Amino acid sequence: MGFEADRHPGYTLEENYKKALTELVMLFLLSEKDCHISELTASIHARSHGVLTIMFPYGAIYRLEQSGYIRETGKRIAPDGRRRQYIEITDSGRVYLRQLLETYRRISKGFADVLGEEGENEYEEK
Repeated sequence: MGFEADRHPGYTLEENYKKALTELVMLFLLSEKDCHISELTASIHARSHGVLTIMFPYGAIYRLEQSGYIRETGKRIAPDGRRRQYIEITDSGRVYLRQLLETYRRISKGFADVLGEEGENEYEEK
């Protein structure tokens, strides 16, 4: 039918997985330090060794801000010398992050248990 998922079946799973975890990784990094959006997306890309690239982070940022999980802290001069708007995680964002991490770990363990410790079977490439 010409859909990307038809040519690459893992595409839909991978994209959905990334979308589902975007808020978790954003909050996690903001729990370490305040960032501006470009710094946040660059950190996600670098720390994931290029696996996670968030091209349009503004939807997730908007949702997190509207939910009260993050807030703007004001403009500062960034390491690149430009004046940028920084954001920080709120106390309720830290609570939400703990809930997300707990859920992520529980579900990941469940999948790992189903797939076996190594996750190998006749379907994996060797």
